[in-house]
Amino acid sequence: MGVLYDFIFDNAYQKDAQQAEGDMRRKYPKLLHQNERVELAFKDRGGKGRDKEYFTTHRILIKDGKGVGGKRKNYKSIPYDTILAFAVQTAGKFLDKDAELFIYSNGIPYVSINFSAANVDVFQIYQYLNTKIKWTHSRGEQDYIDPVPPNMDQKQSKLGNAIDWLGDNAKQVDAKEIETQFKTEFPILCGDEVVQIAFKSGRDTKCFTNRRILMVDAKGVFGKKIEFLSIPYGSIHGFSVQTAGALIDRDTELKLYTNMVGSLYEINQDFRHGKANLWAIQKVLCNHVLGDDMAPLDDLPDYTGQNQGTGILGILTGNERPIDARAMDRVLHSDPPILQGSEQVEIAFQGFRDITLFTTKRLVTIDKKGLFAKKVEYFSIPWEKFVAFGIRSAGAFIDFDTEVLLYTEMGFYPGEAGEPGDENSPPKPPIPPRPEQSCLELDFNKNSVDLFKLKYYLSRRIVEFRKLEFGAPIELKALTGASPDPKGFERLFQWLGGDQRELDPTELDREFHTNTKILLDDEKVLMAFKAGRDVNLFTNIRVLSIDVQGLIGCKIEYTSVPYTSIHAYSVESAGIWDRDSELNLYTRNRWHLAKIEMDFRSGKTDIMQIQKMLSGFIVGLPSDPMMKFGPKDYSNHERKALGLNSLAAGIFANSKEVDAGELDSKYHYDIPLLLEEEKVLKAFQQARDMFLYTNRRVIEIDTKGISGQRVKYKSIPWRYVDGYEFETAGRLDRDAEVYTYTTISQIYQQGPPRQVDLLRTKQSILVKSTDIYDMGYLVAEHTLFGEKPNDDEEPEIEVILY
Repeated sequence: MGVLYDFIFDNAYQKDAQQAEGDMRRKYPKLLHQNERVELAFKDRGGKGRDKEYFTTHRILIKDGKGVGGKRKNYKSIPYDTILAFAVQTAGKFLDKDAELFIYSNGIPYVSINFSAANVDVFQIYQYLNTKIKWTHSRGEQDYIDPVPPNMDQKQSKLGNAIDWLGDNAKQVDAKEIETQFKTEFPILCGDEVVQIAFKSGRDTKCFTNRRILMVDAKGVFGKKIEFLSIPYGSIHGFSVQTAGALIDRDTELKLYTNMVGSLYEINQDFRHGKANLWAIQKVLCNHVLGDDMAPLDDLPDYTGQNQGTGILGILTGNERPIDARAMDRVLHSDPPILQGSEQVEIAFQGFRDITLFTTKRLVTIDKKGLFAKKVEYFSIPWEKFVAFGIRSAGAFIDFDTEVLLYTEMGFYPGEAGEPGDENSPPKPPIPPRPEQSCLELDFNKNSVDLFKLKYYLSRRIVEFRKLEFGAPIELKALTGASPDPKGFERLFQWLGGDQRELDPTELDREFHTNTKILLDDEKVLMAFKAGRDVNLFTNIRVLSIDVQGLIGCKIEYTSVPYTSIHAYSVESAGIWDRDSELNLYTRNRWHLAKIEMDFRSGKTDIMQIQKMLSGFIVGLPSDPMMKFGPKDYSNHERKALGLNSLAAGIFANSKEVDAGELDSKYHYDIPLLLEEEKVLKAFQQARDMFLYTNRRVIEIDTKGISGQRVKYKSIPWRYVDGYEFETAGRLDRDAEVYTYTTISQIYQQGPPRQVDLLRTKQSILVKSTDIYDMGYLVAEHTLFGEKPNDDEEPEIEVILY
């Protein structure tokens, strides 16, 4: 019965790993990398199926046979260093005989595998994954174990118990007892792992260790089916704790925010009033989430002893004004103990009741709720989790606030379609999307907050912190030639189309270091462009956009995006009828900075030189030779259009392998696309389009229009490919497929829906020209074994401006 059950429900049996590796290398010699070993192996349908799962030294490899006979095979790879969370679920009662494994990763978002509970020890798999996951240990503070408060065993009323049960309110329990349970009865934790604080809510348990947050969920009537979910602290991007309110508001609350999709984006837990040490939870999270200590910054605005009144407009608008940071620092180290011992408040602001703090480790917002303001939420995001930031100055007349926009890679509320109406009522309007934690907006009083000092501070905390961990040394010469000011109709067309012309960066570099100090001391403006009233700067650290808004241009927005936040980019040359070339930057943000678009004036900008500079910063390495730039080339870098036969060959979107060496030479010399140390390893032609696989990135070349003069070059660095899969051809197929997954989200931007579809890229390959296993090996070599930047090594980027 057990074998038949496992066969019907596709449950996997464990197999000998060495034998499975030997069989795989004999049958598919290029499926595994030469430096890779199989450590656990499983086969579906009770060991009789065609699907298999392998846990190797570097990844989880899943083989899925498709179609009649299973000739078409799909291989899915999840590198261990991309796993954000994982869980196992034990078998239930009676007929439930399968255990399950769930994997949540940066690349392939969600994978589940079923195992035979009688033949597979899922706790062995759990312990195995414990050795592969990147754990974030406490940094900056010693490990903390919270003693059980003395009133935990105090009885409460039946009504209180009923309210807590209905509200799923948790109670703090002895951490040592929970640690013993999850090392013996349920062997989940590592041998040296310590439970620092733990809670129970009915049959469920949540505990915070020195490595992870462990959530244990007992399911079913008998509670025998149990899910054990582990979330490493590195997956937590923000958190908040909230005190109890007045009267019948009995519970305190915890919220955890991640960059995962689905139900794990936001994790909520309520705690029984007086039965959980909220500040101990906050302390544990600070120790593991906030990161290393940072030196306090100098030259900060000094608001000591100040408490500027808001005035009637401040009360009405809620705009924040500066308050004494030292006073807030003293208070929040003791009552309540929000700050770490080594942490310092650098700048503090207060609105009507709410407070915003910029500390040496994080942004903290204090939100006082309710009529009596007894319910208070303390929300924290470490500086290292911000992707970019923007500062928007106040406008004219009745615009009284300066705005700060802080971008993260956390999710947002996507909105909902309106419900259809009936004959008696009109349809309900749709609910628009909201940025939520993907874009935090803070409003400050324009008369009491210095815009440029605030911008300079955020540059040092967000941009300087995210200085390049990689990037080629760059020497820039003869890049200061500015385009002449457009006149007449040319100026009108440029203004209407937003097309940019180049400026001399030397003058702007001097201005933004002196009179308008918004650049860092060691930051240099390398290229500068202007479109109408707007300016875009490329420095050696970031892309800085200056957007002049409003009729009279008083409202100005400064947006800073570090190069480390750009995970893909593309440039597009001008066509015959098009007057502009284009640049697209794809970031980890999920709101409207997910894709940044810029247009440049044709004949006034060397778009390939911009591409080369970005490639140096984003796919270059400190070990590369010094990058040098020659004179600007204002041509469109035209490609010869391919004939109709090639066009007809692309009807089925299949690509054919072509000579990589020939294209390597072409894109090094004829069209300056590649870096000096970059080499084309595989090249494919699909009608007029190309796919290039180099030792640094995947490049998609999209030829557009009848003439083929307009060409788009999209680059996806290998370091940001977080998972991949490939699929062989079937019996009647002539093509195989390769899919790569990136950290860029498939989302809809603010405003009219414009889908950013870089979450998964797909290429179909004719099997007559290429062994698809060669492609699988190539991708494995560069995602699992490729060159990785040294986090402790900061490249020397030499900049010479003329």
